[in-house]
Amino acid sequence: MRVQLQQAYCMHARRYRESSRIVEMLTPEHGLVSCLGHSSKKKNSSVDLLFTPLLISWSGRGELFTLTHVESISAKQFTTSEVSIMGMYLNELILKLVPKSSPSKEIFDLYGNVIRLLEKGDNQEKILRLFEIELLELVGHGLSLDKEVDHETPIHEDSFYRYDVGLGPARIQHENTAWNVIKGATLIGLQSPLSMDASCLSEAKRLMRGIINWHLDSRPLHSREILQFMQA
Repeated sequence: MRVQLQQAYCMHARRYRESSRIVEMLTPEHGLVSCLGHSSKKKNSSVDLLFTPLLISWSGRGELFTLTHVESISAKQFTTSEVSIMGMYLNELILKLVPKSSPSKEIFDLYGNVIRLLEKGDNQEKILRLFEIELLELVGHGLSLDKEVDHETPIHEDSFYRYDVGLGPARIQHENTAWNVIKGATLIGLQSPLSMDASCLSEAKRLMRGIINWHLDSRPLHSREILQFMQA
């Protein structure tokens, strides 16, 4: 197979032997693609691929292809270390939640839109919640945010709910400290994350962290740990 000049974003790159690297690329028509390419002698060349819109070509068979061409088509999106860690969090979620070689222009476009929004520096927590919710929807793990588990009763902003990942929210009588107990106002806010009230952000983050941990079988996200350290 030979693919020419496909749009791509680099999700991860690691050195392979003396002069090569293995890169994980997200593409709209071929999904996640693993490629073997030559390492540049330039310092931080692998880092320079991240968060940069690319055009790539590759050839070969099997699960590891040969990268034959790579070029950037616009400037690197992120210029600060904290935003770069947020971008690495997006990349980790894609690598762990998106099936290999599963084409999705919607996921590719979502990623591109979100990294552009993050670089603007406003409402970054809301943007991360938007990405989490939309990515889960696109990989078949969409959240139920507007109805209780009976799929009929609307969510009320003043009520408390226990969110079951497999079923949805069920109303409870009293608040408690479990990660999946949440106010109705936060569930309503998560339906439109970019316009969510600031008072809901902490609770929304806790809920989404728990839901993502559930889908990942509690496998750690290294970028999340780094970001928590930087924000402490």
